[in-house]
Amino acid sequence: MRMRKRTRLMAPLLLNLLLATGTRADYNVGGVPLPESARVSIVPPNAPLNHRRFAGAWIGAWEDVIHHILVVEDIRPDGKAKVIYAVGDNPWAKTAKAWHRRAAAITGDDLTISGSFTASYRLYGADALVATWQRGSGRALAKMIKVNLRDLTSGRLDVPWASSRPEFPLLETDLFEDGKRIQLEAVIYRPNGNGPFPLFVFNHGATANGREPERFRETWSSFTLANIFVTRGWMVAFPQRRGKGRSEGQYDEGFAPDRRQGYSCDPIRSAKGAERGLVDIDAAVRALRRRPDVNQAPVLMGGQSRGGLLSIIYAARHPEQILGVINFAGGWLAEACKTAALVNKSLFGWGARYPRPTLWLYGRNDRTFTIEHSRANFEAFRQAGGQGLFFDLPVPTPMGGHFLMLWPEQWYPRVEEYLGTLKD
Repeated sequence: MRMRKRTRLMAPLLLNLLLATGTRADYNVGGVPLPESARVSIVPPNAPLNHRRFAGAWIGAWEDVIHHILVVEDIRPDGKAKVIYAVGDNPWAKTAKAWHRRAAAITGDDLTISGSFTASYRLYGADALVATWQRGSGRALAKMIKVNLRDLTSGRLDVPWASSRPEFPLLETDLFEDGKRIQLEAVIYRPNGNGPFPLFVFNHGATANGREPERFRETWSSFTLANIFVTRGWMVAFPQRRGKGRSEGQYDEGFAPDRRQGYSCDPIRSAKGAERGLVDIDAAVRALRRRPDVNQAPVLMGGQSRGGLLSIIYAARHPEQILGVINFAGGWLAEACKTAALVNKSLFGWGARYPRPTLWLYGRNDRTFTIEHSRANFEAFRQAGGQGLFFDLPVPTPMGGHFLMLWPEQWYPRVEEYLGTLKD
């Protein structure tokens, strides 16, 4: 089966740096190599509780797509440990299967591997870990569960790699182009059970500068964001607008007359592009609400960059349908366009009629929208009658604040407070 081309907020090309070329392996577990010498640490009964809980084999998948095994082989009384760190092949992320033995350290409820990359594992309940991998500006998350190493290497275990298995449906919509009905792709993460579930629709942004048409066919989603909301009972859907991912139709959100030049800075073309995006979002929402596993309560909506701006405008046009809006680094034109201030303030003004508070989350050192620019957009929104809270948050990475979403520890406390204020 052909692998879908997918992209998320993590930088996939950086993940090929997880490991150098691995050494010989005796077992292949779902594409992940392990040596026959792998063993589980024997921890004395009087050892600290967290030492005993870490001992063993753990499985998961970085961003739900890169299979990963951690075997904690040795734990000393001072918290120093030896582990096997292994990942599997993944052509999308350009990783090659490999394993290595690494030194690690246990402090409290955290086990950390340091070196050419950093991987940290935090105990979550009796038999689960929340894992974070980081190198330079690259970051990935995973949820991991404890398994029996012997069952893992014997092949008897049906390995549940992904903590949430996304769906990739093509939504039947009321859109037509050239006389043909248009289908829109969505990436959907569901909680366990049959539902119906409350729905969170999250809208993607632009595709770089619009001058790389091969990237239009990349399907965008964020495991990091989805996982947080799914564990709290939400179904999370990432619709792909026309011409994006596997969605049918032409991608046409404000391009220059010569599409090879990418997105236009012209205010009229920008406005028409935003209108087209709003039509696509409406078509996707209507299709998603027809699903039997979606309840009929108002929808929570959010988006990244252009998707954040579109979410606020959509809420103003369909206030009865929208419970609240979470805007991550929203805006239409990057400040490289001389018309950016005019266009972005004007478009945000379209959303000022939404009668409920909105949440604006922006990261410092954003190379697309400076904090000063975004605050000015927010003030224009408020002066036009809009309601909301604006936060500028630190982003501890050189990739800049436009990728704030990769750092939920920075933004989720604000989201949790905001959700607590929303009422149907």
